[in-house]
Amino acid sequence: MADRPTIEERENGPLVVKGATRMIGPDGEEIEVKEVMALCRCGGSGNKPFCDGTHKKNGFQSRGGDPAGKDRVLRYEGETLTVNFNPRVCSHAAECARIAPAAFDSRRRPWIEPDRDLDGVEKVMRACPSGALWIEGRAHALPDRATVEVQKDGPYWITGAEIAADVPGEGATKAKFVLCRCGLSGNKPYCDGTHRDRGWTA
Repeated sequence: MADRPTIEERENGPLVVKGATRMIGPDGEEIEVKEVMALCRCGGSGNKPFCDGTHKKNGFQSRGGDPAGKDRVLRYEGETLTVNFNPRVCSHAAECARIAPAAFDSRRRPWIEPDRDLDGVEKVMRACPSGALWIEGRAHALPDRATVEVQKDGPYWITGAEIAADVPGEGATKAKFVLCRCGLSGNKPYCDGTHRDRGWTA
């Protein structure tokens, strides 16, 4: 297998993953990896997460639509550290609220208050799959995850693979990112959370 996995977009077709070392399915079980795998991103395959050619029938387009969220970096200052957030990059995985609800609460303004749980904030930075959150002045914290993790009724979480596409927004990283698999994102190949807004299910 290649030293660094790569992901190629096929125009109006699947994501082709080469050299992946590990892949986890939506049920948390390991999926056998092959040197080359074609993953569905139109949302219609009958063999998800793998492509079965349905994109040719359902009119899937590699690009198009308006991305959800503005491409801007919002700063949330604490006494010890500042958390940056780009809503365009966020896939709404909600790892932040799950891991550190005291620091991340979308019902509150401001919704991020780093000083409420500094240890939790550090864990969230590592867990955030899209790279929408990072601590100012530091490199993005990377998780110890499989190359590809297929989220239940959600996107592909990618870690440590290269893709020939611009980053999804200001401040984002190519070290970890999320790729659309519902076919609905306005920021393809990246996920913009539309699967959640539209109630998409795999």
